Amino acid sequence: MKKAGILALFGLVVFALPLAAQDEGGTKPLNAMGFNGTTGLYVVPTARVGFSDAAFGFNGGYHTNIFKPTGGGAELNHLIKANFSLLRTVELFAALDFQPDTVRGKDPHDFLTGLKIQIPLAVPIALGGNFQWRDMGRSNVDHWAFQVYLAVTYGAKFFSWPASTTLMVGHTFVENHNEGNVDFGMGFDLVLLPKYLGDFLHLVIDFANFSYSADPWGADAWTRGVLNAGIRVDLSQIPALGKFTFAIDFLVADAFDDKNYTGQGRSIGMGGTFGIRL
Repeated sequence: MKKAGILALFGLVVFALPLAAQDEGGTKPLNAMGFNGTTGLYVVPTARVGFSDAAFGFNGGYHTNIFKPTGGGAELNHLIKANFSLLRTVELFAALDFQPDTVRGKDPHDFLTGLKIQIPLAVPIALGGNFQWRDMGRSNVDHWAFQVYLAVTYGAKFFSWPASTTLMVGHTFVENHNEGNVDFGMGFDLVLLPKYLGDFLHLVIDFANFSYSADPWGADAWTRGVLNAGIRVDLSQIPALGKFTFAIDFLVADAFDDKNYTGQGRSIGMGGTFGIRL
């Protein structure tokens, strides 16, 4: 019943959005990359593709989450990713997540890949899926997970500041596990002080009961969900870079959790996206 109620509520929101959504005031959408490589916030994918104004486009990116474990020191992962936009409506992405060996033993590195299809409506709606090959090189673990989802992104104004909101619902299937949980996430991208700073500075916040993969580093949703918040700097607003995607992120990942059962929790993240129309 709970799952049906969530799905019904999301469906109502999706169909009501075209009536309620407002113009973003001519602001160019900042279609940077999330942690797993798809166009999105941090762990919540948006309903947009990387380049909706060009037949083909390419984005490359890197993120890291730096965490201080119980024993001291600092550990970090390396998320190296790329996505391709095709025919203004399709996006393919892939990422490698190189994690430290301190949590799940040796070689806890993951391969992530997926597909997003944007439905051409007044308000962007997308169907997506991602496949996760976890802990490559190890034979004693449940290796795969697969997530399917529906996402909607709509523009509005926060007072006079352009903003966009994303809602997402889906489900993650994990090898040898049959959980009935519904994946739900939402997030916001708000342009800060546009009168004085133009569209350079964005506040990005997302919250979800899932993370960028079933075995994440830093942004772990296992205990209470995961909230990520940070500043995204849109350098493509510089006229000489206007034909590109060029964004830099500074954020706090898993901001509400000090440490969870894995010994992970609140971490500092940074990274960026660079892309070009082909």
